[in-house]
Amino acid sequence: MGTRARRARPSPVAVLFSGGTDSTAVAVHLLRRGRATRLLTFDNGAEKWLELAGYKAGFIQRRFPGLCTWELLDSTALFRDLAVVPMVEDVKRFGGGGNLVCCGCKLAMLCKTIVYCRRHGIREIADGFQKGQDYYPEQTQDYIAPADRFARAYGIRYLHPFWERPELKQDAIVLEGAVPPAPIQPWCLFGCNPILDKTSIGPYVESKLPRMRAYVDAALRQKKKRG
Repeated sequence: MGTRARRARPSPVAVLFSGGTDSTAVAVHLLRRGRATRLLTFDNGAEKWLELAGYKAGFIQRRFPGLCTWELLDSTALFRDLAVVPMVEDVKRFGGGGNLVCCGCKLAMLCKTIVYCRRHGIREIADGFQKGQDYYPEQTQDYIAPADRFARAYGIRYLHPFWERPELKQDAIVLEGAVPPAPIQPWCLFGCNPILDKTSIGPYVESKLPRMRAYVDAALRQKKKRG
């Protein structure tokens, strides 16, 4: 192996970034280990104060110059198609324990991130999910397992560095990285939407996979045609 190969930096990691404590902590966690990050925030059409995520990202960028970028991506149309338009029927089928629209939002974000990664040669996605926050539908194995499998189908690893790692304290990680730990993030109409019954999460996610696959495949074909 040549010197250049030995010194080659690992490819960046795409971080699902809201400006909250968890996503800030996972970014700092990766950056302190020398991993460049692309902080990706999503406008789903139901949020305001999106600039707050960029403001929080600025603290991280100044702390880790040259290793971190921030971008705001638009997931409005896909979120609407995947989760908002079919919401009435979804509530009838899967709403016994609560509205899973936030889960649909995360699936739209995952699709957009996979397309972003494939277009930029990135092989890993990371989030700040924690096992102890399973009152959120996306922070359960019923969401994570099919989401991981979906990403792998496109050659991308979906990482959850804090999952089953209770010794990693998010506030401490952020402070050790000299970044303010307080959440500075957008407000979403569908935020603070915990669920009471987890049995519908898996079926809900599985029901969305064909549409997700169609979206990602079409987006990647479009890129090839442009090339």
